[in-house]
Amino acid sequence: MADRDFLQNHFDHHDREFMKDPYPGYAEMRARCPVTWSDRHGGFWVLTSYEDVYRAFRDAETFSNGIATIPNSGHGERRFPLIQNDPPQHQKYRAIVQPWFSTQRVAALEPNMRRRSIELVDEFIEKGRCDLFKDFARRLPADMIADIMGVPRADKDRFEDWARRITEDRDVDPEGAARAYTEMTAYYGALLQSRRQSPRDDLPSVLVNATIDGRPLGDEELVLYCILIENAGFDTTSTFIGTALWWLANHPEHRRQLIDDPALIPSGVDELLRYLAPASPARLLRHDTEIRGRDLHEGEQSLLVIPSANRDPAQFADPEEVRFDRRPNRHLAFGTGIHRCLGMYLAESESRIALEEVLRRLPDYRVCGEVTWSNGQKFGVRSLPVTFTPGKRELATV
Repeated sequence: MADRDFLQNHFDHHDREFMKDPYPGYAEMRARCPVTWSDRHGGFWVLTSYEDVYRAFRDAETFSNGIATIPNSGHGERRFPLIQNDPPQHQKYRAIVQPWFSTQRVAALEPNMRRRSIELVDEFIEKGRCDLFKDFARRLPADMIADIMGVPRADKDRFEDWARRITEDRDVDPEGAARAYTEMTAYYGALLQSRRQSPRDDLPSVLVNATIDGRPLGDEELVLYCILIENAGFDTTSTFIGTALWWLANHPEHRRQLIDDPALIPSGVDELLRYLAPASPARLLRHDTEIRGRDLHEGEQSLLVIPSANRDPAQFADPEEVRFDRRPNRHLAFGTGIHRCLGMYLAESESRIALEEVLRRLPDYRVCGEVTWSNGQKFGVRSLPVTFTPGKRELATV
């Protein structure tokens, strides 16, 4: 565990040593300093209790989405539509794309998710080994969001590289993060222009014909909207799937529960989302407020540490235990309030199908090498080498 001075004064979610296992530190912060000021990255407030994180999510008037990351991701003063819009503009931007992530549309995508999951496992099942993150957990959400965005799957490696440079490397290579945005801007600028000329059944075609208050979206708005949906659509979900598979590999009794009773997998995904929440969003104070006797001032940054809030004993009984039948389970992995995750139904379906297929076809997989981790506002597995009893390919007919 980090020392108390670090936790109370110098907390840094980009500290690789601390982020190897941040949960003991989070527990101490909740107990001793649930609202604390860190002097890192220009200074920011750190909220770690369920009550305070929930309050910040629900109070968009005070806790603005005016910033996306701490520190800045390299996109300068550009603002992402939807995620960095407060009411009433937020609802207008969200309405444009909401139908593409509804329960009905996600249900229609599930046969393709299943088919793609089977195909991905087929690529390595006869070998008896793979990197379950890079070869499976990373690829399934990337392929699904590529289809939604009308992006050729052959280009997905480029998007994975851009996402890594933006979300993981920005603290050590801010220039590389800025270049990633420049490269994505050029890519989507060309794609959007092609959709103006030849619309398709994809999200960019919807965006180029959308209006806000009677005006069409500007070129920069359109590009940033595409970048947001692309990154949000696969990076967080793949992180969760990989981390859940790692956790199950290290807890065979829980894995056996899901193998013996696959009907538990939906609630199992929900509980693992609570226990292994991958994201901690940033907020900007719009005006002064007070929490637990601490004065937070207009213009200051704050970090909402969902992985800590989701293990708060004030909200969850025995929060360090994983219970697949936990009810109720009001976790904050998808946030809450007006900014609740747009793609939550897609993420839940992808995660459920991913676990179903891996546990069905690789029931004895085990970790066989070094597992690497991300740090920062996205926390989770980045490589997961495993071995398993080789199996047979099967025809994806679903």
